[in-house]
Amino acid sequence: MPAVGDTVKGIFIGDWLQNPPESGEAFHGRPVLLEFWATWCKPCLKAVPHLNALHAEFGEEVQFIGITQEPPVVAVPVLKKHRMDYAVASDTEQATTHKIFGTWVIPRTWILSPARVVLWTGHPTRLTAEKLRSILGTLRE
Repeated sequence: MPAVGDTVKGIFIGDWLQNPPESGEAFHGRPVLLEFWATWCKPCLKAVPHLNALHAEFGEEVQFIGITQEPPVVAVPVLKKHRMDYAVASDTEQATTHKIFGTWVIPRTWILSPARVVLWTGHPTRLTAEKLRSILGTLRE
């Protein structure tokens, strides 16, 4: 599992399920908030309103992406019940992104710089607006 300060290989998308970035690329000059979740994970779904609130405040500065290992046929119906205001993707069939991040315990959030450097990782509800503002401030220095 990458630690703060490590550079990751990237984010690999099998399918964009909703709200894909304009370029279709995870990184396009902005930091990325990457949220690992699953349809069956109650803590993941409970964190969605918190992530929606962060997205409302920081969505212009940060690319928010929720990523699941589940195929679109499983994930899309859940997205209709649990509104996620940000981009949502399904990992590759080989779970490439999950393997790169070593994320098997969910929910798990990662904040990455535009250069793919890990700036923060933890449970999504522990990422406050103040903490995210502080992390983004380090990128401006």
